[in-house]
Amino acid sequence: MSDFVVSARKYRPSTFESVVGQKALTTTLKNAILQNKLSHAYLFCGPRGVGKTSCARIFAKTINCQNRTPEGEACNHCESCIAANEQRSYNIMELDAASNNSVNDIRQLIEQVYIAPTSGKYRVYIIDEVHMLSSSAFNAFLKTLEEPPTHAIFILATTEKHKVLPTIISRCQVHDFSRITSHDIAEHLAHIASKEGITVEPEALQMIGIAADGGMRDALSMFDQIAGFGGGKVTVEGVRKNLNLLNEDEYFRLLAYVVEGQHPKALSLINELLESGYEGDIVMRGFSGFLRNVLMAQSADTLQLIEAPQSIRERMTKAGAYTPASMLWNYLKISSSFGMQYKGSSDKRLTLEVAVLKMCELSVSSPLATPVAPAPPAVSSSAPSSSSVQSVQSAPTIEATKPSQPSQVSQTTQVYTKVPTVKPQPAKRPQGTGGMDLYGFSLKTGKPMAQKEEAKAEKKNLNRCEEYTEEQLQVAWQKAVALVKNAPFAKGFLQKIVPTKSPDHLIQLVVQSNTLKMQVVAVLGSVLDVLHDELKNDKVGIAIDVDVQLQEMMPQTPNERWAFVSKGNPWLQQMAQDLQLRPR
Repeated sequence: MSDFVVSARKYRPSTFESVVGQKALTTTLKNAILQNKLSHAYLFCGPRGVGKTSCARIFAKTINCQNRTPEGEACNHCESCIAANEQRSYNIMELDAASNNSVNDIRQLIEQVYIAPTSGKYRVYIIDEVHMLSSSAFNAFLKTLEEPPTHAIFILATTEKHKVLPTIISRCQVHDFSRITSHDIAEHLAHIASKEGITVEPEALQMIGIAADGGMRDALSMFDQIAGFGGGKVTVEGVRKNLNLLNEDEYFRLLAYVVEGQHPKALSLINELLESGYEGDIVMRGFSGFLRNVLMAQSADTLQLIEAPQSIRERMTKAGAYTPASMLWNYLKISSSFGMQYKGSSDKRLTLEVAVLKMCELSVSSPLATPVAPAPPAVSSSAPSSSSVQSVQSAPTIEATKPSQPSQVSQTTQVYTKVPTVKPQPAKRPQGTGGMDLYGFSLKTGKPMAQKEEAKAEKKNLNRCEEYTEEQLQVAWQKAVALVKNAPFAKGFLQKIVPTKSPDHLIQLVVQSNTLKMQVVAVLGSVLDVLHDELKNDKVGIAIDVDVQLQEMMPQTPNERWAFVSKGNPWLQQMAQDLQLRPR
């Protein structure tokens, strides 16, 4: 039988110094041991394979070591350290909470806690994957965790800190483990390769470090697999084949095709990759990471965020020089949304090809490119026909009367005043005169016949032109506005107006949109009726301007709001066209 031991076990750290990528945390634990300031409970949190259980074992071994070094490390030579390294120490108890998560398991643990150690000073209880404990088990564990015996120390380890009860976390000293950088992983793998006599390519180790995503255990497993594939050699080609990674050359080719809009070549490349055995989600996920790195390579401030070999990083910098950041951003939006579409698609190949075609479509030179959809024009509002308000036909168009803001107000002013109109009246049944002919006055109103006839004649006379003062105009205006009903926005606007008398008897109004203009026009009939009657002057009119600048700043209708938000955003217009969206 072979004596081979996987690297993850063979090179498991045995001292704090040998732990990779957790310098700050190991220093804190060593100082606590040196100063004899040990907590009764610790919570180690972090991703998988970053050293949580290893640090827990090293900590348990070190506090019981009989000959600790001045740096606070275990000697690894005394009986206590040897027993701990061989995993036969009675002072270190490990419990896997994933398979022992019931109340009875915790009760058995609590019974053992009060047994004093036969040798050494402390008994350490390591509970791995503690978030897997049930709520009842957590509650049963609370009291013991808060006040354990002086010889008992608990170390809880978890990859999902958010699943641990807050009452548990509050009783522990929390240490967060960070992901190990690809650079640290590559250095550690190079150290192991030198001990094992394995020939490695530095770029291959960097690729393993990136693929491990911060986990040393994953990196060591990949290292063993690739070394076995290469017969004692770790090469870039071996890494790509074993980890199912695409060659960066393919990504550079695909980027060049989509930037130039050459969709036939892009689809041919996708076909080659699929025929080579790569899944569509792997292709697009890798391309998304590639696009992100090219975008980062465009700035010296973000260049350090790229985790890639130096040779690839230099090529990405050159690729970023000829690819606009806006195009890369649009490509990233397409590739990022691809994942959800791919999972639920019945034709996964077509989903991948459509995503690539969308990228090609963004190129101006692509045959797939379509003209940018123009913004929907704002609905032009004209004065509604009314029985009492019409546009004056004989009056010439009046230029805007505010010279201080000529660019803000529309160039024409619409004038409204009273004009006689004829409406067909519904036929009415003849009614009695109410005693008018017999008695000379109306039994209903009590007014004499002559007075009523004069009132009728006065109403029919639309040529009144009595003089009035500005104060009378303002009083009549407030009375007219107060009678406006069922138009709250128009009424609120008109109440803020303080009219001034002008030689042409026109009251100037400036509204902020065509929508408000339509609402104001709808109530002008009743307003002018009151003004004419109060002032005894039928020449009083209202001129309405639309402030163009305010209309752009404060859109009202759905069409105006769409024109406002889509102005200068061709990608938004294109999205609306693709999704067949229209303002309502």
